[in-house]
Amino acid sequence: MRYRTLLVAAMTLVTSAVAGLGQGRAESPSWMQAKAKTALGSSYAVSETPWSAATFNSSGPRFTLWYVASPRGGRAAVILNGKAAGVIDMYSPQVKRAFKPFVGVRGNNTVQLVVLAERDPASTGWRVNLDAFSPTRSTCARGCRKNPPIAKQQPAPVLDGSVWYPASVPDSSSRTYSVAVGSYVRGADVAKEGSDYSALRQAACAQARAVQRGVVILSFGKQTATGASGFGKTLTNSKIIEVTAAWASGLAECADGAWEVTIGTSNSGGATLYNGYSGGAAWASLVAQAQIASDPRVTISGAVDLEPGWGPSGQARAWVDGYVATTSTRLWNFGSADGCPQTYLSKLTCNNGWTVDDVIWVSSRAGASVVARPQIHTQSGSQARQWAVISARAVATGEPLRIAGVGVQTASCSGIQNGCPTTGDSAWDAWTKLRSYLDANTLTAGMPLGAPSDIRWGWGSAIQTPPKTTIAPVTTTIPPTSNTTSTTTSTTTSTTTSTTTSTTTTPTTLVSIVRPTTSSPLG
Repeated sequence: MRYRTLLVAAMTLVTSAVAGLGQGRAESPSWMQAKAKTALGSSYAVSETPWSAATFNSSGPRFTLWYVASPRGGRAAVILNGKAAGVIDMYSPQVKRAFKPFVGVRGNNTVQLVVLAERDPASTGWRVNLDAFSPTRSTCARGCRKNPPIAKQQPAPVLDGSVWYPASVPDSSSRTYSVAVGSYVRGADVAKEGSDYSALRQAACAQARAVQRGVVILSFGKQTATGASGFGKTLTNSKIIEVTAAWASGLAECADGAWEVTIGTSNSGGATLYNGYSGGAAWASLVAQAQIASDPRVTISGAVDLEPGWGPSGQARAWVDGYVATTSTRLWNFGSADGCPQTYLSKLTCNNGWTVDDVIWVSSRAGASVVARPQIHTQSGSQARQWAVISARAVATGEPLRIAGVGVQTASCSGIQNGCPTTGDSAWDAWTKLRSYLDANTLTAGMPLGAPSDIRWGWGSAIQTPPKTTIAPVTTTIPPTSNTTSTTTSTTTSTTTSTTTSTTTTPTTLVSIVRPTTSSPLG
């Protein structure tokens, strides 16, 4: 996509080494002077390391930045005098000189180039460079400064990304234990915001300070002709874009890790014009517009809450197909698997005419950019068992399910009197249950499982640290496949309440358990 508007003032990068899972560590500077035949000065300042930054000086209220576009070209965010000034796409099928004019201030201007992780799909690299500054456009003649020196550079942090795959439950005292908290975005809440969305930005900033990194799901309700339902007060596409951009801005200004904001709708409302192919295509276009309007340091993606009980499978599949055909931007299915089986090979049907294969299609198989963030709300473990069965079916039919996250509603339940006694599973309890059920089947043992995230109503309540995981005992109902040999081990687990702590040893069938790495690919 092409970025036209950036909302941030500066590029914040991690420059000192920090320890701990998912945190950044400083690398050596990656910008350097390199020879280039096409460059005006026979060399240029160049980097191919995403998130590395270099600062240059240029004079005059108007100037032109020269660079070399190439098949390896990447994208660079331009920070002019501390304010975001746009993004330059340096990709070209052929090597050529190119330029972009800027309006600065009289006297000295500071120009910072930041190598972005996103690039043109056709590009084979991330090469960002600066060749010269000229006072006039189209020519590098009188007053043109070739090979301007690098005044300052910041190394790129090494980050595992907004999507990460824990090997185990993190220590409860670490920032990686705290999880991202998204929002059911109500039109009534948006109406209370001022034009600068200061309350929303502050909430996003508070989250970035409390949580190391993550994926924030913004659910705007069911899709309409001009936007989404807003859970009572309709939100137009322009308002959805504004809310998304404000979230991205607040996160970027305060983050020291990677973040993703994903724009969500649902198949609620049964079969409608907006639940089919054209609806998915329209939502993809909305996501592209939000990417343009948002801080480039935060990934913007699409999401849909697909639930069998809300509408026919054909509509849901068509919606996902329309989205995938329109964009390569990631799509999250943060839905449920209503009525799907909880034991392997027992049946293939779910509620409302859906099948397990339909769930697999809208959660991964529709395209390489589609990933699942299943709802694991039930304290009984029923939803974890459903998704473990769905995962096993996916593997058995030729392609693993990409579970890039686990969704809970602890934050939403905290605002309800008496909470959610049956569906208020905490983040790491939910993750642990699904992890255990996956590992209980040889087909899915060790399958990568993304970190959990939470969701709340609005953004007025404070970010909460997840309750400590109880690591509840799990007795699997998913047998290993018949052509394998299983071993039975005793899994010791503890359950903690406010008054007592008990320890239980429960036999659990586990076969060839291999824990995922901390940064498994999305595939």
